[in-house]
Amino acid sequence: MLHKPSPLALSIALVLASLAAETAHAVPVSPIISDAQTSSRTLANQDTLTVTSTGSLVTSGKSVDLKGAATGSGVVIDNSGLMQSTTGRVVDTSGSDSTTRFYQIINREGGRILGYDDAIRMNNPFSAGNVLVDNAGSIYSATGQALDFDKLQSNATVTLINRASGVIHSDGNDAIRPGGNASITNYGEISSSDMITADTKNDGIDFQGAAGGYVENHGLISGGRHGITTDVGATLINYADGVIIGRNGSGFGSDGDGTVINYGRITGSYNGLVPDGDGDGVDIDYTGHIENHGIIEGTGAAGSKDGSPNGSEGIAMGGGTIINYAGAIIRSVDRGILVDDGNGNSGFSSTYLENHGSITGEKLSGVTLSGDLDDTVVNDGLIHGGNGVALEMGGGNDSLVLLSGSRFEGLVDGGSGRDTVTFDDAAGGSFGNSANFEWLDVKQGSWTLSSTDDFSEGGEVFSGASLNNTGSLLGTLQIDQGATYSGSGSVGGLSVAGTLVASPATGAAQVTGNLNLQSGSTLAFGVEPSGAHATVLVDGSTRIDGSHLAVQAGSGNWPWQSSVQVISSTGGVSGQFADVKSNFAFLTPTLSYSANSVDLQLTRNDVQFGDLASSSNGRNAGSALQSQNGGALYNALITSDASNATSALEQLAGASNASLAAATIAGSQQVGSAMLNAVRQLGSNSLLAATERSDTPMLAATGVPSAARNLNDPNAAGRLWVQGIGSHGKLDEHDNSGDLQQNTGGTLLGADWAVTPDWRLGVLGGYSHTDLDGSGGVSGDIDSWHLGAYALHQSGPLAVRLGAAYSSHDGESKRRVEFDGFSDRPKGDYDADSWQAFAETGYAMGSGRLSAEPYARLDYQRYERDSYDEKGGAAALHVDSQDQDNLSSTLGLRIARLDTLSNGMSFTPRLSLGWRHTFGDIDSETRQSFLAGGDAFSVQGTALDRNSLLLDVGFDVGVSARNTVGIGYSGQMGSNAQNHALIAQWQMAF
Repeated sequence: MLHKPSPLALSIALVLASLAAETAHAVPVSPIISDAQTSSRTLANQDTLTVTSTGSLVTSGKSVDLKGAATGSGVVIDNSGLMQSTTGRVVDTSGSDSTTRFYQIINREGGRILGYDDAIRMNNPFSAGNVLVDNAGSIYSATGQALDFDKLQSNATVTLINRASGVIHSDGNDAIRPGGNASITNYGEISSSDMITADTKNDGIDFQGAAGGYVENHGLISGGRHGITTDVGATLINYADGVIIGRNGSGFGSDGDGTVINYGRITGSYNGLVPDGDGDGVDIDYTGHIENHGIIEGTGAAGSKDGSPNGSEGIAMGGGTIINYAGAIIRSVDRGILVDDGNGNSGFSSTYLENHGSITGEKLSGVTLSGDLDDTVVNDGLIHGGNGVALEMGGGNDSLVLLSGSRFEGLVDGGSGRDTVTFDDAAGGSFGNSANFEWLDVKQGSWTLSSTDDFSEGGEVFSGASLNNTGSLLGTLQIDQGATYSGSGSVGGLSVAGTLVASPATGAAQVTGNLNLQSGSTLAFGVEPSGAHATVLVDGSTRIDGSHLAVQAGSGNWPWQSSVQVISSTGGVSGQFADVKSNFAFLTPTLSYSANSVDLQLTRNDVQFGDLASSSNGRNAGSALQSQNGGALYNALITSDASNATSALEQLAGASNASLAAATIAGSQQVGSAMLNAVRQLGSNSLLAATERSDTPMLAATGVPSAARNLNDPNAAGRLWVQGIGSHGKLDEHDNSGDLQQNTGGTLLGADWAVTPDWRLGVLGGYSHTDLDGSGGVSGDIDSWHLGAYALHQSGPLAVRLGAAYSSHDGESKRRVEFDGFSDRPKGDYDADSWQAFAETGYAMGSGRLSAEPYARLDYQRYERDSYDEKGGAAALHVDSQDQDNLSSTLGLRIARLDTLSNGMSFTPRLSLGWRHTFGDIDSETRQSFLAGGDAFSVQGTALDRNSLLLDVGFDVGVSARNTVGIGYSGQMGSNAQNHALIAQWQMAF
């Protein structure tokens, strides 16, 4: 892509450098016109003429004569007022043609240079020098050119700058004839009036026979005939803010070569003012280079030229390069693009067309490439032909390369010669409605071909690519190793080193010639339980040279035995498949061969469902499922391969149901812990009791002795407490039951009071919610309500603590079962109850403010869950009731230290360590069966831990005589399960 130069800075620098190189010997004349003047001026050497905004120079003939050599800094005309010739030219040259001249003509904003004939003319083809016209005002001509530099065809350079406020206009002819080596930068308007006769020109810019023309446009260039035209060639960069219009001709026209880079709009049109008009957006007779990011359009044509009817094209050229970028548009009322010699014959050079945007011919073809040159078209955009022909590639050995997103609306005609289509995009695509192509290459991606009776020589599908043929391909296709061919279309012949696919969904190949399945190739053959399949049909002969048959079976209710035809070959079958593989774990495929056929038999093997399970839970579920002898779930599993069957059986087992007891017990253990915490903090059960005399009054909440100032209330006989709990636990995987995590939050409220000097009784109640989250899509939640009672008997340092609680649970469970297209989401709702009780004795001892209490405890827990039926599809289970009893013992030690804060509050950090041993049966097991039928089966979840470590750590603060707050951590850690809780407690004595 061409860069975007800055011609203004470049041109001024060149002019100034050239001027500086001259040696000035003459004394310059610098008249200033600030009022009305009528006398013409002659300027030479280093003269300067300045017309101020109040001045004017109006003559009947030539207003300014640039005569002879211009040396040094050259001649400067600086106009801010009016310069006008009522019968001739405003600025003209005279004198010797062999001189070197330097001219600067600056027409500032508000300045006007008005000529009846040419406004400014360089009438001498001087041999060297520079001309700069910098216009921000108006330069007009009534009958000639606004700027006529056509005679400058030698080494002199021309720089024309038309700024945003500038207008360069001709009413009777071309607006600008720039001459040779001219650079034009336009930000304003360059225009000419409409043609009124067929002989007038009225172009915006006409380079005529001058070479080296260069235009950069940010504004408007509008010609009554062409916008820009040249006899020999020029370069145009039209930026996004640029508009170029040929109102009765081309937007840009060249009778030679040309380069066009367009970001804006270029339009060729026909306005109907004269009989003949050829409105092409861009018309380059010979070789062109066009890059389009904007719009190039032809909107009309009429009449004829040189005996041939005029037609409107977006682009007409004799060959070269066209790149139409994404989002860009090339369009015309006739053809989008035409490449020829101007008379419908072969162009002058081959064409490379790359289209990422849209090319449209509204009445005729989208693109026509005439002649027998070797042309290339690369397309991932849209090419549309209003006459039903999108692309005509003509003669020659042409190449059409298709990328993803390529679209043709109309026929794609390769024409004569050996023409190739190449699919070359990893994203793939589709192609059809083609004719007269000889060869097809599929380089990469997945492509669909729907062409009919095309590609007479065949083609090749390269490694990694795939072709789905739904049309008719005449020649023989080579399918390389790693490539894939599918589809129900016909093909002249197939030589397969890769994969040939035949399935009920896409159909099978119809080979009008011969089929060769090479060594190492694969025939992927699909078949449904109903027997639906697609047989490969071969009119010629079939040779099988150690190929592999891969059976791809659909899900459903398969019979115990079935048979389908894989290949039917009129010309006979030779050779055999090296092996046959299938995605069946429970059906065995076998092949049989005849003279003209290969057949496949599928027979139920002796592999049991449970044989493929990876755990006892999966084996039990597999045996139960196999006893159904049919049904949706049975049929889905029987067509699974071994790995999917293994995964399916573990999902179907629903072993997480067996872990519900352990998860529920773990979530409700905090109730027992709360009762223990409550009784340990009652009166003289404090760990510090052993440090005090028997008559020392104690804090009801923390057991702080009287030494801790007077924060306690010795008259308090009762206590209220509130405890918030939040715990996280995890049950490790057991026998593929999967991990199960539980998160519990809840609140407990309790009260206790003294009934005798040695006995205190208490009650509690509360609510908790547990969320369950397991591997393999297992989830659930449990709502629990709790009620309990506890008691304390204190005799000096010896304490006996008792407690019991009941909990009611309302649970919900969810599982996900997905394999081989089978999907189910069973959901269960169940009710459960649990009981727990403890008896603990401890003996407080210590020295000073540090105390310790060794303790021993027995715990009993029982869990009962009602049976329930899951809601769901074929994977839903009936889950039998479950109950579990456990007795455990705990031995441990509690340590605490009494401190007093600076404000008199008590502060008691505490630590407890214990070892728990559980007796009896610790396994978690439940029995269940599929609601769809079959035998019942047992599954095991995560077992309870035989031995666990208990850890409690926290602190209590006596904030007043009656109020205490405490924060603590409680953990239980075993080899199978862990539970971690944070506890916050508030107590008030009364």
